[in-house]
This record gives sequence, structure tokens and C-alpha cells, in this order.
Amino acid sequence: MTVTVDIGSLRQLATLSALGVTSPDGDGGYIPKPTALSPAEWRCAIEKASARSAERIFSATVVAMATHIFRGRFHAGMTTQTQLTWVDRAGVTHIANALEVVDTEGAGVETVVAAAEVKP
Repeated sequence: MTVTVDIGSLRQLATLSALGVTSPDGDGGYIPKPTALSPAEWRCAIEKASARSAERIFSATVVAMATHIFRGRFHAGMTTQTQLTWVDRAGVTHIANALEVVDTEGAGVETVVAAAEVKP
């Protein structure tokens, strides 16, 4: 089986960062300070996650939490500690945390990410 990526479907641009060192938030707590991945920009296709679409790729535990599924060219630096930021067609900025990262068929061609959007 050959894994291919339809680059014409990669219409969104997500900025990738890793949740790294924590810093004080001023209220006695700590917040993670994101660090940009290399490369930090990732062309991808974004779709709303449904039970059906998520079950085809990910385990049942992720299905209940995932809000979006991202597909794009392989990115070796992405993990479950990755934060994805993108702007939709209406100009609204969204932030999501990766729940699961899959290298399709282990071929190093396509990365698929199940993510949960963080609501402000």
C-alpha cells in the first residue's frame, strides 16, 4: 500500500509549538510557555472530529475528547505535547492541544493529529 498526500487539500496553515517550561501566572499558579517547533508552520487539512472519523484512525479513548482532526505532510517533531494554533475563514484564532499523533502506515509521509480545542 502506498501512502500519498493530496497537497491540494492542505488549505489551512497551523502554527506548531511544544508546551515546555512553566512560568508563574501572577496568581500563584503556573502556565506552560510554548516553544515553537521546527518547522513551526504546517500546511494541513482540518475537519471537525466525529465519532466515525476518529474511530477509523484513533482509539476509542481519544474519540470522546477530540474536536478536530488535522492531516498534513509528515512532521517528525509533533507529539502529544504539541499545541496547534490556526485562524479560520472568519478570522477567528483557535488553539488546540494534540491528543494523539499518528504517522500513517509508519511511512513518514502523512501525519494525522486528533486534537481538543482549548476554549478561552
